[in-house]
Amino acid sequence: MSAADAARILVVDDDPDLLALIDMRLSSAGYTVAQAASGLEALAIFRNERPRVVVTDLRMDGMDGHALFERLHAEAPSVPVIILTAHGTIPDAVAATQRGVFSFLTKPFDGRELLARVAAAIALSPPIAPERANAAWRKDIVTADAAMDELLRTAHRLADDPQPLLLKGPRGSGKELLARAMHACSRRARQPFQVLQCGPGTDNSAAEARFVAAFDGAGTLLLDDIDQLALPLQTQLQARIGTTGLFEGRRSAVRIIATTTQSLETAAHDGRFRADLYYSFMRNMLTVPSLAARRGDIPLLVAHFAAQAGKKTAQGFSPEALALLCEAPWPGNVRQLRGIVEQALGLAVVPLVPATLVKRLLAEDNEREMAAFDDARKAFEFDYLAQLLKSTRGNVAQAARIAQRNRTEFYKLLARHNLDPAQFKQDLK
Repeated sequence: MSAADAARILVVDDDPDLLALIDMRLSSAGYTVAQAASGLEALAIFRNERPRVVVTDLRMDGMDGHALFERLHAEAPSVPVIILTAHGTIPDAVAATQRGVFSFLTKPFDGRELLARVAAAIALSPPIAPERANAAWRKDIVTADAAMDELLRTAHRLADDPQPLLLKGPRGSGKELLARAMHACSRRARQPFQVLQCGPGTDNSAAEARFVAAFDGAGTLLLDDIDQLALPLQTQLQARIGTTGLFEGRRSAVRIIATTTQSLETAAHDGRFRADLYYSFMRNMLTVPSLAARRGDIPLLVAHFAAQAGKKTAQGFSPEALALLCEAPWPGNVRQLRGIVEQALGLAVVPLVPATLVKRLLAEDNEREMAAFDDARKAFEFDYLAQLLKSTRGNVAQAARIAQRNRTEFYKLLARHNLDPAQFKQDLK
């Protein structure tokens, strides 16, 4: 199947004759065409059918081509937009392309030129649908969500980019799964994919040895929770990034992908994260949404996890049970959903998991999630205070200013965690 055969093009024009002409030209070239007579109709079709390319007229009643582009670009910046107009000027074309419009053609346009522009746009907008053979890289990422679709398109484009990449998102949202998928579709796919946890205690010699070994042995190295990486190792990491020449365009030996649930900007501002390393990762960043932000995927994920669970007494969920799953808050995101599905299928003694069982499991699991969150908050608070005292050499007044707390409140925080500022002054002697 050619690229044209696989591509759906959305054409937008309030002139029915021109709309039919463009449809005929594109259809004869093998494309599948969706038509819209207005900007609002185009938005609805775009969200439902997710075309590879949009071709739109500029002058239309209501929402014109520029306004339509702004709406489309905000939702899906990787989808190319070609604007057609009878009123085009060079300044219009320059301004449009500077904002991200892929191409600008003046009517009457040459049919061959239109097809050439569409073909070029298609080359930059690869399909990612999971049923396509060339999308095997993301087969484990189950989604029909538009935001996830856009995320995967961008991830596919960045898979071979040698510069460091940051994946930001809540715990359990699938950041490591996305990193593995990007490794699988990159030129490094046959090289090792290694994960290094950057939790507390990574500044001792044993952790440093693991860090060096992981860095030197990977094709892709995933630094999990990079916001918790000890400052000495941050220095080593930035030094390695600098010596690989990533920013001069030469390919490095190791692709670095990092994950975080926190704001690196805040960590850099507070002195817990090197500013130069922060800017290295800000060049490429993807945000993985929470499960609550893509609830439409929950039935698909439930079916996927049930199929992976193998033969159990229960083979699925009752409509009431599925409704509960779709409405749950999911603080633990996809990871938590998978755990609930597997537990429910293992405990049920009837063909369909009942709502009563799901309700009980959700209540128990949410209690565990909240307890784990409280433990994580306490651990983060301890590490944050310790890093502040370390960076300020035990100067409580300076540390309190950075933390935006008065000294009395700051001393109470230190006492709660049994932290003695004098110890950090002694450590420097």
